[in-house]
Amino acid sequence: MSGTDYSFEGFDALERQLTQMIEQDFPEEFKALVIQIAYELQGRVKENTPKKTGRLQDSWKVGKIEKRGDEYYIEVYTNVEYAEPVEYGHRTRGGKGFVKGKHMMAISLEEVSARLPAYLQEWLNDFISTHDL
Repeated sequence: MSGTDYSFEGFDALERQLTQMIEQDFPEEFKALVIQIAYELQGRVKENTPKKTGRLQDSWKVGKIEKRGDEYYIEVYTNVEYAEPVEYGHRTRGGKGFVKGKHMMAISLEEVSARLPAYLQEWLNDFISTHDL
């Protein structure tokens, strides 16, 4: 699936400031965190993808992380051609009916986003104790 950008919210000012410090002083550890979150999303979207043959469910991939300006980007994607109709819904053959979308990516993003503040707090606590900050 392509063409849709998502971002996670939920950082308060202190977390944002601390995250910037970590990214500047410990970029490899920060990148590892971003990659770990992407794999968490991949796992959730696989679980939420309907399994008829398993092809779509098994096709979810995590791309390479890249930095653009001050932000990191990493893509969780599939190249299966029918992923978008499964996500958003589609007309049936003959055009008389409509199959509702399963919203596996949207639901997975909501699940990961809901857990993200607690996950980041736990990660930050571990990071601070590990680095004696």
